[in-house]
Amino acid sequence: MKVGDLVVLSAKGAKLKHNWRYYEGFGIVLEVFKTKQYYDFAIQWFCEGRSVHNKRVWFKRYEIKKLKPQKSQAVKKCP
Repeated sequence: MKVGDLVVLSAKGAKLKHNWRYYEGFGIVLEVFKTKQYYDFAIQWFCEGRSVHNKRVWFKRYEIKKLKPQKSQAVKKCP
């Protein structure tokens, strides 16, 4: 992952009790530590109920995954 990627919690991240505030919403990667740190990614998190968390949240790599865009629900036309 790199700076600017949109992320959500992974299945492992959602199982951890200390991530309960981040079950919904998405985040933006602000900082990536290449050296061996305890946490690898600094993320700004956005939720519907709260407009923004005003601090950086630190996650390990296995706690997050890239956000995939939703598939379009466009109606297919017959030829």
